[in-house]
Amino acid sequence: MLGPFVTDSASSHNTIALAHASHNLGLVVLSLLVVFTSSCAAFYMAHTNRQAAALSHRRVSLLCASMVLGLGIWAMHFIGMLAMRLPTAVQYDHLGTGLSILPGMVAAWLALWSMQAVSPSNTRILICATMVALGIGAMHYSGIAAMQLDGRMLFDLPLSVLSLLAGLVCSVVAFVCHRSIYSYGVDRLHWAWRLLPPLLISLAIASMHYISMLALRVAAQAPESASAPQQLQMAYSQSLPLLIAAMSFVVFLILGLANALLRYRDLWKAVAVRDARLNAMIDTAEDGFITIDAKGHIQDFNPAAERIFGYSKDEIAGRNVSTLMPSPLSEQHDGHLERHIGQPSRPISVNGREVLGKRKDGRHVPLQLAIGKALTPDGTIFVGYLQDISERKRTDAQLRIAASVFHHVREGVAIVDANHNISDVNPAFLRLMEKTRESCVGRSLESLYEDADIPPDMSKLWQVVATQQYWQSEIMFTRSNGTVWMQRLSISPVLSDLQRPQHFIAVVSDVSERPSLEGMQPSAEQHDSITGLPSQKLFMDRLSSGLLAARRKATHVGIMVVKVLPAQGPAMQLGNTDFTGALRLLAQLLQQQLRSTDTLARFGEDQLALLLPGIKEQQAFKALIQRLGHALHDADASYSKYGVQEILLGSGSTLQCSFVASELMEATLENMAPLWSNPNAQVHW
Repeated sequence: MLGPFVTDSASSHNTIALAHASHNLGLVVLSLLVVFTSSCAAFYMAHTNRQAAALSHRRVSLLCASMVLGLGIWAMHFIGMLAMRLPTAVQYDHLGTGLSILPGMVAAWLALWSMQAVSPSNTRILICATMVALGIGAMHYSGIAAMQLDGRMLFDLPLSVLSLLAGLVCSVVAFVCHRSIYSYGVDRLHWAWRLLPPLLISLAIASMHYISMLALRVAAQAPESASAPQQLQMAYSQSLPLLIAAMSFVVFLILGLANALLRYRDLWKAVAVRDARLNAMIDTAEDGFITIDAKGHIQDFNPAAERIFGYSKDEIAGRNVSTLMPSPLSEQHDGHLERHIGQPSRPISVNGREVLGKRKDGRHVPLQLAIGKALTPDGTIFVGYLQDISERKRTDAQLRIAASVFHHVREGVAIVDANHNISDVNPAFLRLMEKTRESCVGRSLESLYEDADIPPDMSKLWQVVATQQYWQSEIMFTRSNGTVWMQRLSISPVLSDLQRPQHFIAVVSDVSERPSLEGMQPSAEQHDSITGLPSQKLFMDRLSSGLLAARRKATHVGIMVVKVLPAQGPAMQLGNTDFTGALRLLAQLLQQQLRSTDTLARFGEDQLALLLPGIKEQQAFKALIQRLGHALHDADASYSKYGVQEILLGSGSTLQCSFVASELMEATLENMAPLWSNPNAQVHW
């Protein structure tokens, strides 16, 4: 049972005849124009909807676009129905006609919602196209069901199915074209390509409507009663379609304005956010920012510019920018502006140049200037970016002075990086070290001291620099011609803001020809005034010189220290000991055993020190100390009268390890042992 659908034009009722309806061509064109206009507006709203900032704005915009397209579907259908010339009077149920708009709006919402995805899948496109086709079909047949006429409406089943298939195919093609166009890039295509998706949607709606209208048959009463209904139909077809089209366009305009207001609100908000961000960046920038109009009047003046020139923004706003320039630049500035105004495409040639600015107090300030220009509705504006380079200029001057000192100072200077590699050296360093620049730069500092007669302990050196921030020592070299020279090496770090060493400064001084302490000090300070022996300072100076000479001659140095201890007890107090007499006696005994190269000195109130250079073997040094010790021990009968309780003897040499003068003396004093004690005590030496 097919109900309202028929497949044959024959009928078994003699009083019912099947008649095909005709159409008014002008109203058909009007219906197509309405649906195409609504489709274009809806697609445009859907495209701009993607750029809305707020979710609520996107939802409202999508609703407006759906209403526009849904109203266009409904208006096209209703105008197309009024374009038919039927042989019977037609009336419309108001409620049914009004409700028939809902399926079209739902279909429009589904279509536009599916386009919100960046690249919808084929399955999604097919599902949405099917829903759109069914929605348009439901709107169409619900609208037809709202018609009231004298007769019975019948539909050809194959044509009705064809109308649904045509709507489905056109919808699928429209969605596929929309995806392809926006995936490729809508801005890269001609504007006419944007009309293809709304044109295909319009074709889907129109094909479904008019093919289904082609399938409509009306079984009417006898023709003689058709004159009055035909007149009524003519009245409807002349006025109502135009009214519907006009109302549709008004609604389109209202919904379009609502969408435009939302779009304007989003754009205004985006511009406000951008301006706030730009103003914050300009206000917090370290560089000065100034904008001027085509006449050179200052418009914007940020806080950095206020600090540079000393003017406040309120003071300088509206004044000519030449106020900030010294003469003769201020007189030439307006001429430069006029040339750029007359030639908008002319490039600005001062970008990145150094210029002079004039502060409020009249002082000049060096600046680095960059200028840009832009065309605005109010005319050309110029934007200047200014950087105060006064500090850089001062730093450059200091660097030039430092570079001059670095190259002309007599001391050798090497700059060492954090990895202990040399990054730069001055000419004096190359001269003292007898090196070329290529053989120094890039090498480690340790490698330059591998040729020293006694290389320094570099691991200990860097530990001392890290803890004490300074290290200094004397190092002996043998030159290529066989001569020996002594250098003083000093190293100090260059610390970062985090107090970490970034570089090290190594300073080399030639101390081979320095005057000795003996020649520099007055004669009274070189010898003890009571015994006439060399003083402690003179002894240490000769010990240092002896160590250097021993290194050159590949020999060793030894020292011996004799210490007098006072007698203790009720009968002998500390003040009763005659240290001077005891030391004189000891000195006489030792001088009888000395060689010409030996040095005997008074080393403090109760000590004598003996320098023994030219030692080559440990056994010979030990025999020498024993001989001197026996000479002192054999005179034991003479010590008691000076109030001496005990005599200590200590010795040391560079035979065991390498020492500097202070270290050798310290090691000897720690190695003291009894040589003689009073008759009541046992001798342990």
